[in-house]
Amino acid sequence: MSTSWVPLLGTVEVKGADITYVATTITEGPDAGQQRVALVKSNINFESGEASFRVTLSDPRCACQLVLNHGLGDELFVGLRHGGYAIAKFKNGKWEFITGTAAVELPVGRPIAVRVRVRGSQIDLFVDDVKVCSAVESVQASQLALFLQGPTNFTVKGFAATVQRPKAFVVMQFSEQFNALYNDVIRPTCEAFGFEVVRADDIYNSGLIIEDITKSIREASVVIADITPDNPNVFYEVGYAHAIGKTTILLSDRRRDKLPFDVSGFRTLFYDNTIGGKGAVEVNLKKHLESLAV
Repeated sequence: MSTSWVPLLGTVEVKGADITYVATTITEGPDAGQQRVALVKSNINFESGEASFRVTLSDPRCACQLVLNHGLGDELFVGLRHGGYAIAKFKNGKWEFITGTAAVELPVGRPIAVRVRVRGSQIDLFVDDVKVCSAVESVQASQLALFLQGPTNFTVKGFAATVQRPKAFVVMQFSEQFNALYNDVIRPTCEAFGFEVVRADDIYNSGLIIEDITKSIREASVVIADITPDNPNVFYEVGYAHAIGKTTILLSDRRRDKLPFDVSGFRTLFYDNTIGGKGAVEVNLKKHLESLAV
């Protein structure tokens, strides 16, 4: 499918693969004298992967940022802005600076290569192949957009995006009972929704350490955890997922007496360890995954 762009705000000229921001000034109202911002949106549906482009600025006060989560609650702006390189959030009409450089004058007169890598909630910004900042924020499927602003015209060239399958990270005790639930229900259901499924024991078996577990959780779009037994590893990983705001689906065998207090307030899919019970888990898990795809 070819990439197409539609201007939604400001003055933008799209010619083939080139996107040109045309600087204009607000002439009336309380914002008179300020530069108009521009927003152009693509047909690229994106949640995980990489997006890259080149831009040559003639003024360091310009801004050229990739917009993630466009049209959703927390829009994320990643790229170049007056003052350097930044990852910022726009929510409820207010800007929130997340991370970036404090005071760097953007280079002018030469192409700047910008690359944004997203793995689950891990966002990395590269400028000229140097990683300049990173953040952990919730990224949802949405069409990519570009935010453009400045006192002079500039053109974005060579925009490219590589979309990767979102990951589902599965946490559970490693035993025959849970292996059957994983192989018969969780894995095929997630794969049917387009997820790449990774289970924690795949990482443990390779001899890697806890940093790799937390990295896998950050890079996942959803964490699915069976909290039936009081397994320290499982609860550590669930706690980490909750701490970074990761979408988490909890499962538990109905025979468990009660859940620990710290997770008792979270919605949990209870199941019976029978053929019919696993069928019910599949139905409810599909409902949760469908809500993520909206």
